[in-house]
Amino acid sequence: MKVCFVARPNFDKLSSHLYLALKQRLGKNFAAGFITCNAKESSYIKQSVGDSKVYQLNSFIEKHWDELSLEKLCKYEKKFQCYPIWEYIYTDRILIDRPYKYTVKMAAGLFMFFEDIFSTGDYEYYYDEPVSTLLTYAAYIVGEYYGVKYICQMAGRTHVKTHHYFVTDPYQHNAFLKYESDFTDEEIQAADSFLTEFEQNSIEKQNAVFGFAEPKIEWVYLKLAFLELFDKSYKDKFDYINYELYKSHFDRFKFYFRYKKIKKLFTPADYNKKYIYYPLHYQPEASTIVCAQKYEKQLIYIDHIAKSLPADTLLYLKEHYVLLGHKEISFYKEIKRYPNVVLVSPWDDGKKLIMNSQAVITLTGTAGWEAMLLRKPVILGGHIFFDNAPGIMQTNEIYQNYTSLIQSWEKPEREEIINYLCAYFRTLKQGHVYAAIPECYTEENINNLADALIKEVDSLNEEYSNNPGPKRLAEIKG
Repeated sequence: MKVCFVARPNFDKLSSHLYLALKQRLGKNFAAGFITCNAKESSYIKQSVGDSKVYQLNSFIEKHWDELSLEKLCKYEKKFQCYPIWEYIYTDRILIDRPYKYTVKMAAGLFMFFEDIFSTGDYEYYYDEPVSTLLTYAAYIVGEYYGVKYICQMAGRTHVKTHHYFVTDPYQHNAFLKYESDFTDEEIQAADSFLTEFEQNSIEKQNAVFGFAEPKIEWVYLKLAFLELFDKSYKDKFDYINYELYKSHFDRFKFYFRYKKIKKLFTPADYNKKYIYYPLHYQPEASTIVCAQKYEKQLIYIDHIAKSLPADTLLYLKEHYVLLGHKEISFYKEIKRYPNVVLVSPWDDGKKLIMNSQAVITLTGTAGWEAMLLRKPVILGGHIFFDNAPGIMQTNEIYQNYTSLIQSWEKPEREEIINYLCAYFRTLKQGHVYAAIPECYTEENINNLADALIKEVDSLNEEYSNNPGPKRLAEIKG
């Protein structure tokens, strides 16, 4: 097994631990390299794993900066069949805020960087987080061309702290999910028990990782901002991931003051009205800029929904209680201009909103997964791991299509949901993959992750053996 690991925080620690566990198991049959963004990350990897190859992005970009140009970017767009290349650049939540010339150079540099690494034939797999920057997307695209397969271990939505599943495409699809009918009585009973508990309990109580407190001023972020302000490493323009990162620490203060202004715009939900429920997405996040690009500007999506509803149906929007205030105030003021759109309170019960709705509309949000389990109509505007689940209606064009979609929807039987859960649970592997949490680094957990990776790579090798690289992205996008 030959793996190229990403080694950005917090993946530097996870990748190095995985490397050591894999090396212990595979010995001479294992080789690895590491992608870092700067000297600090490279130093950590060298101290942690010894003499493995380290590819440092910022030094590569600096060395080739004068070569990087629009002409180079056009060359890579053609070579790697990633037309239009701006589609992929706009999936990067960092680059989208950079000036044009800088963005063009950095994008060209990322493709050149991974071509330099993957064209050697030294690697079979590229191990990274879910695609959320052009760093990962360029690796995916270039890797497909040279036969280096992208792989990610992603937290299981139903077993976040104990299990994960494997992702091999940009849209977080479960790589091994297959509808089958040979489930054991034990598997069926486990799925039925899970669904029964989900049906009976509050959704928020199951998912409340961050709690329900209103935004507050956290001075620790101000301290971090000033510490990083005087840290030269955050002023390195060739390290685009960390360049001027200190500015983001001021966001918490902006969120707080915005929330103070916008909270008067929220209205408690009136459950006596007919409505469809659309929970707003946090942005910028991979859930929208990667998995639902057409409508990642949510005001466009909301506009199209509002103009497509029957006369007696309202659109209820709910902001997530985590990171309230992350959107500009103008976003909420624009929403208030729509007479059939209501901004309900972030504190309204999510499950109650789902159960009393006519349907749930989301780009890729968890509420769609939850509504599917509760057998409510779900309209999905993007690609995500549950887009093939029973009762899901996926459409790339919501405008004037709401009524026809709802009329064609057939409520799945509860047994269909159980069958889907059986298939989903069968793909889950033991191991906690939240790299920022200490529990990830226990010996038992790292061993579970390493064992799962070895087993699934064997399965993927068989799957990929007759599947040429460059065609796969087009197939996934449909």
